[in-house]
Amino acid sequence: MSLLLHLPQDVLARLKSDPTIPATVPTLLDALLLSIQQMLGQNLVGLYLRGSLAMGDFDPLASDVDFFAVTEHLLTEAEFTDLTTMHDTLARLPNPYAVHLEGAYIPRVSVRRFTLGERLPTLYRQERLRWFEHDYNWVLERRVVREHGLTLYGPAPTTLIDPVSTNELREAVRSRMPEWLRWANQADDPDWQLHLGQKAYVIQTMCRALCTLATGTLPSKPQAVAWALATLPEPWRSTVVRSQAWHGKQTFDVSLNPEIQRFIRMAASQA
Repeated sequence: MSLLLHLPQDVLARLKSDPTIPATVPTLLDALLLSIQQMLGQNLVGLYLRGSLAMGDFDPLASDVDFFAVTEHLLTEAEFTDLTTMHDTLARLPNPYAVHLEGAYIPRVSVRRFTLGERLPTLYRQERLRWFEHDYNWVLERRVVREHGLTLYGPAPTTLIDPVSTNELREAVRSRMPEWLRWANQADDPDWQLHLGQKAYVIQTMCRALCTLATGTLPSKPQAVAWALATLPEPWRSTVVRSQAWHGKQTFDVSLNPEIQRFIRMAASQA
């Protein structure tokens, strides 16, 4: 008999039917759903999957387990403390994805449309739950949840999130690019000590930004890479081709940094 007692059967069937999703992912999600329900009770409106699990391009070597929780009201300090303890407990589970959970707790009034500058309880991989100021990336996250999100609990996300227009998508990408450009121009930033898998992620993210700017769509990363290979001129296409070989590798090669920095500058120039 299945021990996954809390996930909706349609979501569980979809996760199990995808050969790229290890069995440890739905096991973790089952524990996450039960724990959040126990912690929040009636304050939990809905819990949804976003990111690669929602878009259907989960990569067992690189993907996070991304969730999106909607609450009736902003978390109280007591609720925040309880959820922090809960996430600390989940992170200690003997599950390879336990430290790769990422998500946020957003009140119903704030989830409908993005408002810049809101500080909300947010969890990033290998970190503790903290209050973070949300930036324009959460416009994109709302679009993914609304159009592709998998419902673990609650109403359909279309009832909670307003449509995100093509112009809003493009503007969100444009608003994010100055931050990427600043990073590209800071060669001494410690984050440039990236392993090859993370370097591949940077190129994929830039491809996605370029595709959104050009087409007004929000593709998955593999779809964005395919678009870039078919669309970008040289030398940018060759960088995308080479980055595919970096995928999933934990080795380091700082000699690639100038090439990646040039790619980021090119993408920023299109914004």
